[in-house]
Amino acid sequence: LAQDLPSALSKYPETSTFQGLISQVPGGVSSLLPSGITPNSTEGVTVIIPSNKAFEAFLNASNLANITSVPLDKLVNIFQYHIMYAKLTSTNFSSPDGLIVPTLLKDQIYNNRSAGADLINTYGADAAQGNVLYVSKDPVNPVKFRVRQQGSSVALRGGLGQDGVVTAVDGSWDLGTFQIVDTVLSPPSPCSQTIHGQGTLNSLDTALTNAGLWDALDHAANVTCLAPSNTAFTAAGDPQLTLNSSDLASALLFHTLPMPLYSTYVTDGMVLQSLQGGNVTVAKVDGDIYFNDAKVISPNVLTNNGLIHVLDKVMSPNGTAPAATATATSTATTTTTTGTGTATGSSTASSTPIAS
Repeated sequence: LAQDLPSALSKYPETSTFQGLISQVPGGVSSLLPSGITPNSTEGVTVIIPSNKAFEAFLNASNLANITSVPLDKLVNIFQYHIMYAKLTSTNFSSPDGLIVPTLLKDQIYNNRSAGADLINTYGADAAQGNVLYVSKDPVNPVKFRVRQQGSSVALRGGLGQDGVVTAVDGSWDLGTFQIVDTVLSPPSPCSQTIHGQGTLNSLDTALTNAGLWDALDHAANVTCLAPSNTAFTAAGDPQLTLNSSDLASALLFHTLPMPLYSTYVTDGMVLQSLQGGNVTVAKVDGDIYFNDAKVISPNVLTNNGLIHVLDKVMSPNGTAPAATATATSTATTTTTTGTGTATGSSTASSTPIAS
């Protein structure tokens, strides 16, 4: 029997803080949903509900004494980012490549990017517009990932590279489903704030500062930053310290794509044109993703204008991925994509150029 969300959550005492907070929003969760979602519609949503402990940790991290200290507009943004515009269960979460799922968060402060063809094809034009969450059946942060006894668990990545663990309770209510997460997920922020907060990207932070690219990168729409880790910069001879600003800017623009390209939508053999003008080739080898000769070691670090893929090395212009192992097979298809976002089958969207 279909029931409203408060009634459905009554069986889950660990969600009582969420229930109290959402009651402060006039009309509750239903008031945040698109008008087309009704008990009789084919569309639905998935509410990702932070546990009571998640809200406690959020208060401590925010230096707030009480959850009622959070302004209502900020709470609404948080709630919107915890509502996926798709009715999903744990079966959907088991996708081997993970899922990029749009949310209801569309405020341009948090969402200076376009949906792109792949998200629109997957979820529909209306549903695809909000900024996204990344769901992975494998841990995106192995230290944090753990198995819950209540049900199956998946990793969930929000803004600022923040990772949570979802307990897939597969709860049902009259407008969709709900799951429980152990973290209050931050909405996506500008690239600068996101990279500043990643301890593994300090060298990239220095490089962008020395090249004078921060302002342009933060205000550009629709970008994917291919971000070498600190270890990668060291192995390359610390170019953030040795190159002049012009050469450094060129190298960084080579590591920037003019579109949001999520890992779930890359295909083996894609050829992408960087903002520097050089081509970057994608390869999928033994379950890993490579851009030229650099492997993605942390995918889909979400920003308000796109995303970041952390790489294990600085890309070489003519570098190639290693060969697959003898037991692995792959079929390469080549797609050439430019900044105009015209390629078929890629996560393309028109961008605001960083450099002319």
